Amino acid sequence: MPFIPNFPPALLEEHRRWHHANHHTDPSQLPPGYGREFLNFHRQFIAKALQWYRQQGYDQRLVAPWTSVPEGIRSAPCYNRQAEARILNNLQSFATADELGLFIEGSNLHGCMHQESARVFGEEMMNDFDTAPESTIFYNIHGMIDNWYKNWESVSGVHVSGRSQMRGGAARMKRRPGSAGAGGLRGASAKRGRRK
Repeated sequence: MPFIPNFPPALLEEHRRWHHANHHTDPSQLPPGYGREFLNFHRQFIAKALQWYRQQGYDQRLVAPWTSVPEGIRSAPCYNRQAEARILNNLQSFATADELGLFIEGSNLHGCMHQESARVFGEEMMNDFDTAPESTIFYNIHGMIDNWYKNWESVSGVHVSGRSQMRGGAARMKRRPGSAGAGGLRGASAKRGRRK
């Protein structure tokens, strides 16, 4: 079941609005703050969507985060294996959550995963902001990205204080004593630009 039946229109609209409001045509030229907002918006969005999903009694295994990117995607020309290696092996090289999020977007890891999952799994909806959250693959990808973010928080000594305080996706962050850290697709569809 890659397609999630009866997905709430209000959640689709929330996702669509965020991406349309934060659209940038060149992922290498994203403004400061975008990376942190990207990570935090998707963290709170998938939490809400998966809460609804669980209430429907749907199979949780279908939306579990990927533990690694499928080889069919990793072998695509758009996939940046060096960027992936930095995230998997050198998270401490990112000074802030914003830097991590900007890197995920600017290296095209996020956009390529959306684009290639559409091709590899025959899920065209993954190439469109307006429909991607209706696919279980969306949660596989964004759950994995959120795990990268959680790993960064752990490595950098940063933790979210209470629940995320969303204002454009910004969470209130606190540094743990002695810590070193601190706290894709762009168009509405593949026809209009790169994914998410």
